[in-house]
Amino acid sequence: MSKKLVISEQEKNNIKSMYGLNEQDNDMSFINALLKKAMELSKNNNSSTETSTDSEDESGDENTSDVDVTNTGEIDLSNGNFDSTQKENIKLLIDAMEEEGIKDPVTQIGILSVISKESNFKPKGEVSYASTSNSRIRSIFGKRVSKYSDSELDSIKRDPKKFFDLVYGGRFGNAPDEGYKYRGRGFNQLTFKGNYKKYGNLIGVDLVGNPDLANDPKVAAKIALAFLTKGKNSFPKFDSKEDAATYFADINAGGSGASLHRNKAIAATEKFDVKNLA
Repeated sequence: MSKKLVISEQEKNNIKSMYGLNEQDNDMSFINALLKKAMELSKNNNSSTETSTDSEDESGDENTSDVDVTNTGEIDLSNGNFDSTQKENIKLLIDAMEEEGIKDPVTQIGILSVISKESNFKPKGEVSYASTSNSRIRSIFGKRVSKYSDSELDSIKRDPKKFFDLVYGGRFGNAPDEGYKYRGRGFNQLTFKGNYKKYGNLIGVDLVGNPDLANDPKVAAKIALAFLTKGKNSFPKFDSKEDAATYFADINAGGSGASLHRNKAIAATEKFDVKNLA
């Protein structure tokens, strides 16, 4: 499979300048120059095993990162239509898995598929439910909201702090007024003070004192792996990437095996393939 090269307008202008082209040069001239640039990028990639994902290049353009991280390790990302930030975060996660000894690409895809359906590889805080239907809220939070009328629930959900304190307060280490503070964050939406403490201790980061650190991509990667692997690096031999996604979706859902969690993770496996899989 050929590599996908993404060129921005800025990069296009850089190539024109590099090869002495001007605005009037025809498309074939630019294509020839582009091929030379692509060959240089390929040569540079082959001569180095390190790819920078922490910063943009000197011109501020992110396309070098696009080329470098599209096909990292044994996993092909070409079906995922990922943007540069997502690709960088996927590479971060794959690197973290490799460091933890999780090297089987099918296992890696299982983990990535769960993270994909949770955050789409962009760590974030749990969003407001203000625009979510009351029926959907009731199906998610059950008895936590069952005593409220629709009009009362409409009022509560307009205030994110009031809402999250209601549904998460007083549970799993949270004080009654700490539901909002320890709402879902990160790649896998870590929730509740008890979990912030547990996984913060596991990775050596004070998440209780600094819960927003869970949205830092490097920290979020460590949290997600600690949560999904429970510190293990050896797993069953999966027959398919769908089996791997099911296994880790169940862990992420607390072992409930809920079909919704499984189905979304299985659907996300379509974004990933193992390179050169016969």
